[in-house]
Amino acid sequence: MKNKQKSRSGCRTCKLRRPACRNCSQKGFECPGYQQRLQWSTKHERPWNSTTSGPENFNQLVSAASESIAHPAGEQPRQSSNGPASAATSDCGDSLPHTTPSPSPPSDTSYEDGSMVMIKRDSSPVLGNIPEAPIRAPLLQPVVDIPSFLIEHWFKSVCASWSAYDSQSNPYRQLTSVHWSTSTPVFYALQAISAASLVERLPHVMKETARAAPRMATEAIKKELMAFSTGGRQKFPSQLLLSLFCMSSSMCWLESRELGLQYLRQARAVLKFLEKWDLDEKEQQLLEFFNGCLIYEEMLRSVVSENEIDLSNMLSWPEPTQVALVPGTPHAWTGVSSDVFRLFGKAIALCRRSRTRWRHNDGTSYRALQGAMKDIEEATAIEEALLAVDAEQIDHSQLSEIDKHLYDAAEAYRLSSLLQLYESFPDLITKRIPDLAVADGTIVWNTWVSPLALHVANILETIPVASMRCIQPLLCLCAGSGLRFESKVPLRTEHQTYLLNLEHPCTSLTSAISTCPETEAASSLPAGVPENSVKTSQARQFIMERLEQLELSLPPKPIGVAKQLLRAVWSAYDEEIGTPRRTHWLDVMSNTGLHSLFG
Repeated sequence: MKNKQKSRSGCRTCKLRRPACRNCSQKGFECPGYQQRLQWSTKHERPWNSTTSGPENFNQLVSAASESIAHPAGEQPRQSSNGPASAATSDCGDSLPHTTPSPSPPSDTSYEDGSMVMIKRDSSPVLGNIPEAPIRAPLLQPVVDIPSFLIEHWFKSVCASWSAYDSQSNPYRQLTSVHWSTSTPVFYALQAISAASLVERLPHVMKETARAAPRMATEAIKKELMAFSTGGRQKFPSQLLLSLFCMSSSMCWLESRELGLQYLRQARAVLKFLEKWDLDEKEQQLLEFFNGCLIYEEMLRSVVSENEIDLSNMLSWPEPTQVALVPGTPHAWTGVSSDVFRLFGKAIALCRRSRTRWRHNDGTSYRALQGAMKDIEEATAIEEALLAVDAEQIDHSQLSEIDKHLYDAAEAYRLSSLLQLYESFPDLITKRIPDLAVADGTIVWNTWVSPLALHVANILETIPVASMRCIQPLLCLCAGSGLRFESKVPLRTEHQTYLLNLEHPCTSLTSAISTCPETEAASSLPAGVPENSVKTSQARQFIMERLEQLELSLPPKPIGVAKQLLRAVWSAYDEEIGTPRRTHWLDVMSNTGLHSLFG
């Protein structure tokens, strides 16, 4: 056998005689027979020479390879300031661990220009913190400190989209950069608002955090309120107010119908109490800033709140005198003048009170008629204040880009206030145009309300979607509330249809106007199509497209409610074409329950 090749798979003759080995037969197993297996051997390895030279950019190649493994092609993180959607992609990805906010704020931390510089870990068992000892983790599952990530996300994305006029001088940005690491309420409130901004786009990552953070923030705020009310806090409570406004405005991001009134009422009480304090110049500026925030927040709730106390509080605001459309120093959070927002809030609160009265009464009782007369008197006073606003035409060529947007947004809110008054109190129109006193509601609407709504939509179109995003949804809703078709448009001789469904060689009427040459647009339209109906169709499409764009960069739940509400309002309007019935959009909102904070 010395010179013969040995069989590595066994003798074939022996296999036929004994197909299985004795051990397998005794155990009742099917014998697999002899099998070769691979085994790594170091017998012939040579030691690596450490002096061997490699590529000069070896470290860069290793880093690039690691990055490509952690972020495959097409999934590289991108930095953007366009809002929560882009921040969710750039800051966290889909591999963050499920966790909850840490139970105590970090210490010795600082931010420079909104960027995290250093985070010192506490010795306490903080959920989400990275231990000092190295961790072996898969490259596809990076270890992320959720609280730190959420705080950084606030500075990089949320603050910019949450503020209409954001800059490094924004008091919210300045205050949070100072207090987030030392104030427990601020620490948790920032985590809560950041998690709420991401939960719809990263539900599997932020779901538990978005549930836990508001509870922890609320507990911290309660303790701070107790300390403030008992005299335990002698300094200006900027941390407390900052936390309250963060929570009041972000609750609807988690649940669209949640208005955060419990936080707003506490903020109102704190600000009222501070009016009795002897404040220095800096504290007085902070008080004015937070009072402006309160006016904006209460204005938003004047559209949707069912609480009689809240409506009465808004209607008790005195009409401001000598209002400038754009003040010398815009409000650092809202941009638009607080006086303009105050008038809008009063106007919409009055309209809601009037519609509630008519829905709950048959309109024939003396008390109902007396209340209606009082509403008209108050509406007249608000109308006169709005018309008295110093809105002189400004040469836009002399303004910066942001100043143009500020002016247009303020004018849009002023005109939207008038629009809501005229929709709810048509008697105000007949006072301006006595010839319309004997006209029916359709003529009054088409002559006064519809052109005003179209004008607001045109102003809104001049403001880019990325500018002052947080105050645009309510303008879309107000402009859309005035867009009625005055008549049905004939599609064929044997059929009638609405304008939006009108068949056209360019697919639809609106797309026909925007894509067909101007010289052909008018001639290509069917005969008998009113010009106002064409403009109404275009305005409806623009408003819906603007809301869809805002939905991508703002928390989507309130925007989704606004879209549903407008569709329901327009559907009710279209069903009334050719009839004397006039449904009010506030009644549609009340009947459908489609309400949220639209800002």
